[in-house]
Amino acid sequence: MNRYGIAVLIASVVVIIDQVSKWLVVKSIPLYSKVHILPFLDFTHVQNPGAAFGIFRDLPAVVRMPLFAVVLVAAVSVIIYFLSKTEKGDGLLVFALSLILGGAIGNSIDRFRLRYVTDFLDFHWFGDPSLHWPPFNIADSAITVGVILILLDTFILKRGK
Repeated sequence: MNRYGIAVLIASVVVIIDQVSKWLVVKSIPLYSKVHILPFLDFTHVQNPGAAFGIFRDLPAVVRMPLFAVVLVAAVSVIIYFLSKTEKGDGLLVFALSLILGGAIGNSIDRFRLRYVTDFLDFHWFGDPSLHWPPFNIADSAITVGVILILLDTFILKRGK
């Protein structure tokens, strides 16, 4: 399978896991309710009309939605460009770009279908509200892991070559 086929496969798996997890949260946890999972993790059903950490949430939808469309097209274009530049031994980079692609598509499905993204992974330091990370979802996680892997690949693994 070529790099594009691998990217489509991995991105598709991310999108499916993301969409199924959000559907399960919407169907089983009332909006703004929380289910305690671990001492440092709750599932908290929230709707985020903005981007990461709620930025742009206060923009009118008539501005926010076209902005998100432009960002999606730019992100997909950049990912395809970087995929085209990968070589035989760049498996980690292909994987990382695929995670970012899947995450971008997963969140975009919600944004354009619902006008918000469902977030639910709610990490905190053993219940301390001052040490709390804003809720996020599987797509956000895939994007974050993809970026970390690109940084690892670029600045640590490739340095020795």
